[in-house]
Amino acid sequence: MKYFILLQAFLVCATSGQVRTLLENVEFPGNDIERIAAPDAECCQIYCTVHFRCTFFTFILENRGIPSYTCLLKFTNNGLPLRRATLANAVSGFRLSTVDPNKHSCFTKTYKDTDFLGSDIRTLLRETLTECQDSCTASPDCQFFTYARKMCFHKFATKLPSPPVINILGNVVSGFSPRDCDDSTCDSTCPEYLIPNFDFAGEDFDQVLAPDAENCQLICSNHPHCQYFTFLTEDWAVDNRKFFCYLKRFNPRTPSLVFIQNAISGFSLRGFGIKKRCSDHIFKGLNFLGNDRGVVKADSDQQCKRLCKEDPLCQFFTFVDGAFSNVAQRKDCHMKSVIALPKPPLIVYVKDAVAGFSRIP
Repeated sequence: MKYFILLQAFLVCATSGQVRTLLENVEFPGNDIERIAAPDAECCQIYCTVHFRCTFFTFILENRGIPSYTCLLKFTNNGLPLRRATLANAVSGFRLSTVDPNKHSCFTKTYKDTDFLGSDIRTLLRETLTECQDSCTASPDCQFFTYARKMCFHKFATKLPSPPVINILGNVVSGFSPRDCDDSTCDSTCPEYLIPNFDFAGEDFDQVLAPDAENCQLICSNHPHCQYFTFLTEDWAVDNRKFFCYLKRFNPRTPSLVFIQNAISGFSLRGFGIKKRCSDHIFKGLNFLGNDRGVVKADSDQQCKRLCKEDPLCQFFTFVDGAFSNVAQRKDCHMKSVIALPKPPLIVYVKDAVAGFSRIP
């Protein structure tokens, strides 16, 4: 009981945004909701903070003498861990209530004997670690890097948020935060056209969900590997792949077009000076299911959109209008997010390698 009272007092402080205390050699067993890679406990805490559901975490520094880089995101309804245990080389803590993750110190550090494995987009020869990090920062599509033997490996994981589930539901409206929108458009040579009822067969390297073909094209245009795409519309009836957005890249052959009803294909706008980084469309009758950061009341979908824009951690939303069947849910504005911060998919120990992030402005 004494521990629980002390833990409650700590949580009040931690969630007030005044305390960033990390508990060394402490584990919060159980209640895991996601396992990700993080270079240190500070970054693990930031990933927990921006995660829509995480309330506390445990970071494992080592496992049987081998560096671990394991960040375990955790959740309980009251925000308190059910148990606390002593575990050597573990660090635990709570989410922060207020944070500007783009300016957090863990994203300016470099990590010795560490490789952010995979996700390479280019390799450069650089004389020093600083030159490597500077070159990553100067490249808009470089999110993090590994430097070893004067080779600088630029890397990219993901940039634009994509809803994890999209379904069709009457009397709801969904959309994205317009916070990062740029109104610049392509010139007359930009191939913005979309090709209905055709698929660019094969060459997929990733797939995400998108509410329409334009949003799929936007995601493709902001990915350094994507050169063209195929999107399956809400009328797709062959299987359950409605709203699937397939990102593709060229092989030495010209991509082949195959007729497929209710598919839409197109090209990346990346090579045509595109600057737009978000979609400000409203999608009526689509529900971005799950990933709620919170629910507030709003008078309209436009007000819900503004509320999402004002919340630095809200990336997309769903608004329930006044005609929805459940009266209690009418006018609900569900503000949602995914982890869209630079997040290496795999971190491993490599002697004499150094890894780090782009110096995010």
